[in-house]
Amino acid sequence: MNFMEEQFGELLTDEVVDAAAIPGDAAFTTIGQYPSAYASRLIGAAADRSNASAAELCRAFGRYLFCRFEVRFPTMIQRYPSARSLLMHVEAHIHEEVRIIYPDARPPTVTALEVDDALHVVYRSDRPFAHIAYGLVDQCIASYGEQSTVEWCEGNDDSHARFIIRSLHRSAA
Repeated sequence: MNFMEEQFGELLTDEVVDAAAIPGDAAFTTIGQYPSAYASRLIGAAADRSNASAAELCRAFGRYLFCRFEVRFPTMIQRYPSARSLLMHVEAHIHEEVRIIYPDARPPTVTALEVDDALHVVYRSDRPFAHIAYGLVDQCIASYGEQSTVEWCEGNDDSHARFIIRSLHRSAA
């Protein structure tokens, strides 16, 4: 909700929440778990009321989310000297930490593989948030100040995506 308030203001955020018709009290918290359908409804309502598509909003939220991770988990982020090294360790370290802190969490599977001079990042989830992952990857690279391109590969859908990242700095993984 903070993201929507920052992007659209409180008035439009209230309209989005009302239009999404989320059952119950809809008092979202950072540690709560909610059906992905709730987020999809909110995204759809926000897209209907803004000049952005649902995919653009999700990507912007992914960027916002990475910035929030930098504030909330600075030692985890700073542990990695480059975006490449962080992305190579999302599954083995970061999502493992998530599972320890939040035992009921179901983070997506994120794998990274070096192919030639590129890093291929694969996102898989039972939730339709691949565009959020796209924004997370994009902001990760920007936060490390690296000059890279992120290619959204054809054939992706909302719950599975492959990104090809070119020109990442080749520092230690």
